[in-house]
Amino acid sequence: MEQANLNFLQFSKPFLDALKETFTMMVQCDLTTHSPSVKSSTTAKGDITALIGMNGLLETNGEDKPFKGLMAISWPEEVYIKMASKMLMEEYTEFNSEIADSGAEIVNIVMGNAKAQLANQGFKIEMATPSTVKGKDHELKYPTNTTVIEITCSSECGDFVLEICYQEN
Repeated sequence: MEQANLNFLQFSKPFLDALKETFTMMVQCDLTTHSPSVKSSTTAKGDITALIGMNGLLETNGEDKPFKGLMAISWPEEVYIKMASKMLMEEYTEFNSEIADSGAEIVNIVMGNAKAQLANQGFKIEMATPSTVKGKDHELKYPTNTTVIEITCSSECGDFVLEICYQEN
């Protein structure tokens, strides 16, 4: 396997671990993750997507290699509302300003936890501010020339998709 692909696998696992841990603590439910696949379009799988960009350096064999990436979590609206309700311990029946930032908060926590794990593997990450996009069939703008991996996650709130892309420059 090509070194960049091995680095991508090494890079992805802390995000899955951090997402599972975050859902257990913040949403009080367990996650089951399914096999990853390569995403073939820029259309989000859900109605609401929280995303965060990143770039940095990977130290390998005493050399720093630049990389860039993005992590996104995309929820169907009804799953997002259930997740936000559990997270905020209040019952919501529709998307509103009170729960609008719940997804970005989840993404920020996951990124922070993954960043700490990745630092132990030689990754020096600078992360952007998370943002949220809402709408049917919205498009996601990934860093140029990156491969996007999508992983379906199942919880008692419903299924949603974690997307991660990574590229060494």
